[in-house]
Amino acid sequence: MSPKGNPSAEAPDNVPRSKRAHRRRWPLRVLIVLMLLFVGGELFARFYIGLGDPPLMQADPQIEYLFKPDQDCKRFGHRIKYNQYSMRSDDVTAHKSAPNELRVLVVGDSVVNGGVLTDQSELATSLLQQQLAQDLKRPVFVGNISAGSWGPPNELAYLKRYGLFDADVVVIVLSSHDYVDVPTFEPLVGVNYAFPDHKPILALWEGFERYLLPRLKGGTPSNEGLAPATGPAKAQDIETCMTAIREMIARSRAAGAKVIVAQHLERDETLASPFPGHNEIEQECRHDGVTPIELGPFFEQARKRGQDPYRPGDHIHPNAVGQREMFEALLPGIEEAVR
Repeated sequence: MSPKGNPSAEAPDNVPRSKRAHRRRWPLRVLIVLMLLFVGGELFARFYIGLGDPPLMQADPQIEYLFKPDQDCKRFGHRIKYNQYSMRSDDVTAHKSAPNELRVLVVGDSVVNGGVLTDQSELATSLLQQQLAQDLKRPVFVGNISAGSWGPPNELAYLKRYGLFDADVVVIVLSSHDYVDVPTFEPLVGVNYAFPDHKPILALWEGFERYLLPRLKGGTPSNEGLAPATGPAKAQDIETCMTAIREMIARSRAAGAKVIVAQHLERDETLASPFPGHNEIEQECRHDGVTPIELGPFFEQARKRGQDPYRPGDHIHPNAVGQREMFEALLPGIEEAVR
């Protein structure tokens, strides 16, 4: 019988041939699957989680560091905008655009800045701008001059560099640790993952480097708003910070602005038992003719309502609730100053 008439005669040749073809195809299939997973993961990380678009920073010989100007980022579902003067605020001109325009500058560190975990619309400064315009029926600009871990010398250096922008009111927000928070000018920008100076090539890589890798090394990931490490207070550092506070107040008044100082308490800090630095800052401000506004009681009111004004697991940074409490605390004093 011919091979054509015997089906079993072809089987030994066909089976090995199909197996060989299958073995040649499976690496390609695996590669395609891995590529699809990679592309899908990158798209998920970039557009759903919000990685890959961090606000960038730049080093500065006087200010130490600040955010790069003209940024509009989307991160973790939040908008983060910096204007041409590195303020986390709307665009602004160096001088008032109209005689009846009200200008308020709010100066501080990450407490004022909010970090990328706070949307632009949730910032105390954004809420102030909206409410003041509504209450006073006039154009209003509120500038958010801040960066993570800035201390009074950093803030003073910014005001020296850029001026007061014709401000009617200057609000300085200070925490107890600010009494010794002097700049070190150690390399941070482009070195520390919390101070990026360029956009990451891949959102997945940023997630690994900035959030997963620190955990693998036994540390903690970036909290998107640094607070300085506490250490032994040095008399020279205290004097440097008190001098900077004194000069910010004097410089603001010399430019014709009213000055408000607000003191922010950490989660475990109370007015009955304040942390080192609180009383020193208060005494300096009173000596300079300014009675500080205490934010602590407003945060405590939120807690009594069952709302936590701090970020989860964070001892100092306000969340959206805390930003609103800061707004509530500052609004009456600003309106009184301009009325």
